Amino acid sequence: MQAYSFLMPRRFLRGSYLSLSLTVVALACGVAMVCAIDLANAAVLRAFVEVVDAMSGRAALLVRAGEGGLFPEEVADAVGRVPGVELAVPVVEASAFAGDASGETLVVQGVDITNDEALRVYQTRDAEGLELADPLVVLSQPDSVILTRAFAGRRGLAVGDAVFLVTPGGRQRFTVRGLLDPQGVARVYGGNLVVMDLFAAERVFTHPRSINRVDVVIRHGQDVRAVREAIRAVLPSGLDVQTPAERKLDLDRLVRSLQVLLQAVMLVGLVAAFLIAFGRLSTVFEARAWQLGILRAVGVRPRVVWRELVKESLLLGAAGVALGLPLGIGLAHVLLPAMAVTTALNCKLIAPQASLGIRAPSLVMAVSLGLVAAVASAAGPAWRATRVDPARVLGQRGVELPGAARVWPWLLRALAGAGVAVALVLQATQHSAAWGLVATALIAVGLALAARPVLYLLGPLMAALALVTGPTGRFATAVLGRNPRRSALTVAMLGVGLGTVLWFWTVAESFERTLAEALTSAWRADLAITSSHVLSGYVEAPLARGLLAELASVPGVAAVAGNRIIDWHHAGASIAINALDPAYLRDPGFGSWPLEEGEFAKVWPRVLRGEAVTVSRSFAVNLDARVGDDLTLDTPSGPLTLPVAGIVTDFLSARGTIEMSRDVYQRFWQDEQVTFVLVRIAPGVEREAVRTAIARTLGRQYDLRVLAPAELVSHYRGEVRRAFAGVDLLRVLVSVVVLIGMADTLTAGVAERTRELGSLRALGVRPRAVRRMVLLEAALLGTVGLALALVGGLGLGVLWVRATFAYLLGWVVELYIPYRQVLDVSLTTIVVCLVAALLPAYRAASLEPAVALRHE
Repeated sequence: MQAYSFLMPRRFLRGSYLSLSLTVVALACGVAMVCAIDLANAAVLRAFVEVVDAMSGRAALLVRAGEGGLFPEEVADAVGRVPGVELAVPVVEASAFAGDASGETLVVQGVDITNDEALRVYQTRDAEGLELADPLVVLSQPDSVILTRAFAGRRGLAVGDAVFLVTPGGRQRFTVRGLLDPQGVARVYGGNLVVMDLFAAERVFTHPRSINRVDVVIRHGQDVRAVREAIRAVLPSGLDVQTPAERKLDLDRLVRSLQVLLQAVMLVGLVAAFLIAFGRLSTVFEARAWQLGILRAVGVRPRVVWRELVKESLLLGAAGVALGLPLGIGLAHVLLPAMAVTTALNCKLIAPQASLGIRAPSLVMAVSLGLVAAVASAAGPAWRATRVDPARVLGQRGVELPGAARVWPWLLRALAGAGVAVALVLQATQHSAAWGLVATALIAVGLALAARPVLYLLGPLMAALALVTGPTGRFATAVLGRNPRRSALTVAMLGVGLGTVLWFWTVAESFERTLAEALTSAWRADLAITSSHVLSGYVEAPLARGLLAELASVPGVAAVAGNRIIDWHHAGASIAINALDPAYLRDPGFGSWPLEEGEFAKVWPRVLRGEAVTVSRSFAVNLDARVGDDLTLDTPSGPLTLPVAGIVTDFLSARGTIEMSRDVYQRFWQDEQVTFVLVRIAPGVEREAVRTAIARTLGRQYDLRVLAPAELVSHYRGEVRRAFAGVDLLRVLVSVVVLIGMADTLTAGVAERTRELGSLRALGVRPRAVRRMVLLEAALLGTVGLALALVGGLGLGVLWVRATFAYLLGWVVELYIPYRQVLDVSLTTIVVCLVAALLPAYRAASLEPAVALRHE
């Protein structure tokens, strides 16, 4: 036998292709999950980064006030005078929405149309790429817009045509004055870009002479860091300057934390595939033990036999990789939209159009992990098969090979338990998600290692069950006891796979229920009104302040209260600000955010007077804030310092939210727009009548969504489900792998016991009794695996809800056990196990005794 020859492994595999097909499929599913998640993750991140690149154009530095905060246009003039600055371009960046039924989101870029150099920063001024009317006409007509050819082409628009856009001030008519080719900034968001003159954009989206970004082009040969520091020296308080690369780095950190969660599911799927391959190869090598004994008896060295068996697993791994790669690429196409939505919702970003690209690193990683899983799954069984005495093997054909000394498995279990304890302590003391991930991995390992002791512990219960079920039950339990290794591997696979499903269901249920309870308390008004368009992630587009007065004038409306939600930059990362209207703070009939710490009678009056703020639990945990601490925010109007009066439950930002009076917010941010409006109806007036009147008089103009608070809460619960949609798909894939593993185990068991089953048939046992025996064996394995999954999955759920989820993504939620989903998983597991056993059961029952007794 040559060291690099695959002749012997191919001979061993002859006649076993069908029996090993499920193992190959399981490995292929694991490889597909690795490939799909990595490809989709890379595509989503690339799409967001491309937007940053295109929107910044040639700008080397960006001046901003938090996330879209307004500041005077004169800041651009001051930046332009800094030595080393070639050009400082004032920009209004905003969002609008198509006024037709599609409601597509459009990114608005307001720049000085008459400034050729400013346009060249974004690669929009080209002799052939820009069809533009007279710039003076564009400048003199504030309703002028420039669209991309892609957007205009989809609607049959040409220069001079009218187009309706929904802005914070409602539905407005604009005139198309130019068309852009898909290059530079025109490429972003699938061509959904609107370019306006700076003055017109200020009039519609901000205030006169108010902008929210300055793009800075550096002179050739100048040191960017030196120029940056010089710009920082002339900026007012509350404004900062950063490079596009830093924005991409911030974005990368934001997206990566979510992708770690998806990669955890990916690895669990691969572990499940590993356990399936491990169990199947153990069975195959044991069935072939007498052949290996003959090889040993004729002088073949153990290491040579081990090497040939590992080569066999390498062939199986290669087959799984060959099947898994195209499956993974196809799965990535299906998974990409869901992952883009999940990322946008979690990070509160506008989801760009992400296109899948085939990346060599993703394919190499999937191939490597698939082959490593295949080889690793064979290494142990092959070592065990080659270390048994040949004479003993030849004399005890058909009996499960003895395992290693019992001290080693117990030592591994002890090490895993100690590792979990250490990781949990380090996570609690260092507040690090990394240690939580280590604890998660060790718990998964511990679940697999606990399968065999669990079977031993449940032995008396199975014996009692055998007494109840009669001879059929005794045969089924005897089979489990006679093949403890294979039974334990099946239980381990079920425990890890189903435990993962329960783990993520616990996290999702806890998040959804905590959010619903907080919003139910916060929104007690009769109606909740928002834009029907989403600005970014799950936050609705802002509405003009004038809407409050218009709503108050609708017959039947007793009172209105608006609030403003924005993202802001604080302590090196993004948070949310929830500015509450004084009417909301005065009148408990509008609702109240659940107060976790602080005196209710004192907290909200202080916030109303502008003397204090409250912060969310996530803010308190992530930024180590306590009641009584002074909190300083850099605002566009200078520093704002207020004490923390209380801690509330609020879910506007994963990192944390600050609640303040909207009067304070307007004074420091110069922003009068609102995000939500709560409406209280006069006594004796029907809610539906007021709702209809608002929809009729204002709904069309502003594209409003008029809902009862309970309906709005239900909407946000749906957004949570959308955010977990990608994980839901992966849960289905893990369940499929588990089903394959169960079918593979039972099929192998029936094939291995062909002679035994034939003997039973020859003794007169009826086919239906044989079927019941196989089905009962599957039900027992499923029940034990489910018990292990309940303990492990719910344990992981508690760990993540209480700590890891907050440290990884920032969200702090209450623990809720998903009882309905636990019941669903329990019933589904038993059904899946029985379905997986049907074919092996019917095969066992249909065996001809004479043929079965001659089986080798």
